Amino acid sequence: MKKADKINKLYENILDKIKFFINKDNFTKTKLILVAIMSVLIATLCEYTIFRISHPEFISKNRIMLVSIIFMFIGIHFVFKLPKMYEFIHKHRYKIACAFLLFVMVFKYSGSSIVNFNGLIQPHNDNTRYHTLLGTPRMIRTDEWATSTTYILSQSKAEKPFQYFSDVLRGTPTDMFTVANSPVLDILMLGRPFQIGFILFGNDAGLSFYWYARLVAMMLGSYELCLILTKRNKKVSLCGMIVITFSAAVQWWYCMQVLIWGQIVVVLVDKFMNTTKKRNKYLCALGILISGLSYIFEFYPAWQISFGYVFLALIIWILIKNIKYGNYRFTKHDVIVIIITLICIALLLGRWYMLSKDTLAAEMNTDYPGERNEVGGGAVNLYSYFYNIFFPTEEYLNPCEYSSMLSLFPIPLFLGLIYVIRNKKDLHFWIPMLVVGGFLSIWCVYGFPEFLAVLTKMSMSTAGRASIPLGTVCIYMLIYLIGNFEKGDKLINKKLTYFLAGISILFIIYKAKTTIGFAEEFHYLDKFKILVAGEIFVALIFGVLNINNEKIKNYTIYGLIAVALITGLRVNPVIRTTDVLYTKPVAIKMQEIKEENPDAIWAVNDGGWYINDYAVANGIRTINSTAVYPNFELFEILLGDKAKDEEYRMIYNRYAHINFEVTDEKTDVTLLYPDNIAIKVNYNDLQKLNIEYILSSVDFSDKSFKDQFEEIYNEDDIYIYKVMKGN
Repeated sequence: MKKADKINKLYENILDKIKFFINKDNFTKTKLILVAIMSVLIATLCEYTIFRISHPEFISKNRIMLVSIIFMFIGIHFVFKLPKMYEFIHKHRYKIACAFLLFVMVFKYSGSSIVNFNGLIQPHNDNTRYHTLLGTPRMIRTDEWATSTTYILSQSKAEKPFQYFSDVLRGTPTDMFTVANSPVLDILMLGRPFQIGFILFGNDAGLSFYWYARLVAMMLGSYELCLILTKRNKKVSLCGMIVITFSAAVQWWYCMQVLIWGQIVVVLVDKFMNTTKKRNKYLCALGILISGLSYIFEFYPAWQISFGYVFLALIIWILIKNIKYGNYRFTKHDVIVIIITLICIALLLGRWYMLSKDTLAAEMNTDYPGERNEVGGGAVNLYSYFYNIFFPTEEYLNPCEYSSMLSLFPIPLFLGLIYVIRNKKDLHFWIPMLVVGGFLSIWCVYGFPEFLAVLTKMSMSTAGRASIPLGTVCIYMLIYLIGNFEKGDKLINKKLTYFLAGISILFIIYKAKTTIGFAEEFHYLDKFKILVAGEIFVALIFGVLNINNEKIKNYTIYGLIAVALITGLRVNPVIRTTDVLYTKPVAIKMQEIKEENPDAIWAVNDGGWYINDYAVANGIRTINSTAVYPNFELFEILLGDKAKDEEYRMIYNRYAHINFEVTDEKTDVTLLYPDNIAIKVNYNDLQKLNIEYILSSVDFSDKSFKDQFEEIYNEDDIYIYKVMKGN
């Protein structure tokens, strides 16, 4: 044999061995080790290069670990055959979910933006745990980091932890369950399962569980529902899960629990009707009880009502599917289980009403938001999916209000109508969904006459809020269509889809531009953004119009997944612990004072309302914390007889953040915004309110009333004053 032939044969042998090694499912353990090593090396390199630019505060071992896991997940796609790998994930999805929750709880990760407090409270006292590991804290999400999270965390720091009525919020007994949405030691926590972690594991692990259990529930609930919609088509269901979970509306409002629990109820009703095992029926009934209570306890009618119509339509479809087209028949046993479940729900709701009837009355009789009487129309976020892809990296006025579902509205509605007319199939699904889709479309675009808005209870929802369930309906329709389209079904001629895709994208660009460019200073959609988003969405629209082509359908699925991940995956940060609330020097000092005088009432002076609730998170009785419902006694003491005047009553009879300023001027109250009140309190009136301490961002040393206070703490532009008695 010639030397050249030997070399060629050697080369071919080496090449064959390399190919054999590269082929998936060969040398799996060896390749997994290599992927792990490479992932750690690349993550470490990223830490010292990319993350030194975006997160320059510190080198983070936790970040290296998290980024390594991300790279490992990407890497194993080259180790295993994808159908086999995703079948494994599908089969073990609940075990994987539990392992994930255990992981984040052990390492105390969450997606909260509470690290914003680091820049507001003693910013020069820094710590690595006061920063994000990944992503950007969202200042606009004040409802999360500056209010609801502080209420929840305050429950473990109160003198009597996890009480139904706590005197930390507002400085007076406050219903912590109904409006403050906080964990309490009561059987009613069956309707707040995500918050049980705070009671069982403490604030750090509790916040981790609270944050990521909602994400897991959203993903699993969406996936299970999409499996039903697509008759167990796993690829399309995966697409539906990702599109729902990572739509901008879900991530900017963060995993709306109304959507989570509504989907789970629909899934459990279907499973109840399709299982013959009594044990499984009991578990489904328990799940429906928990989900139903959780849906009600969310206590946000704007979404409860509008989403309620969506889930009612789905339940109607499930019943028809299983009774008329399936094998389900009501049995005596099932009827008894259903009745017992409904009785349990009624009893628990009865207990809730007895405990919170005064709170409910106060909330429903407020001028804001209780007196809401909407007629709909003019929703500005119906087409915002077009530009939501830019929100995670581009500053905008209010990305929460302008976020939407990745719905491609109104295309799925028209496609569903065309499919029904041309194929006359699956009417038990399409008729309820088209009816609710049309109903919500009219409400969002044109509105209802006042009598119809009141009759349908849609008067309790705004067009902007109702556009989220409308977008969800469009996603359900799209997933159903993709998952059930069969060879021989008729939709749209391919030649016509080129024209329709072009017309559709021009219409969507026009609508998106006219809604987001509402003021000269906020023309958000420049030519570059329009060009980028236009190319992305014209391709998606063309793909959706051609789902009767198997190859195009697959590309469309991958495209929807990619756009959803780009839109929502980067919205919320990853942080570690709640230390920013408890280890700042001023927090430690407040805790010391509270130990000595736990019943003392505090006020927070002129620091912006977010600092008020910083004190709340530390279990401090804060009289001017966010008023989740009106504190009438406070204003009656401050205003005297004037508190009865309608002019003043309209100011304070509301959910409101309360700005508080100690002054030597006359005490007065003004309304700044629908949810923001400013109180100027003459220093002589502080003792009327039994206020003993002032947490202040303002130095009193140059004030005319400085002698009325004793300074007991002063560091990094934050002060604590004790109110001198007898003045």
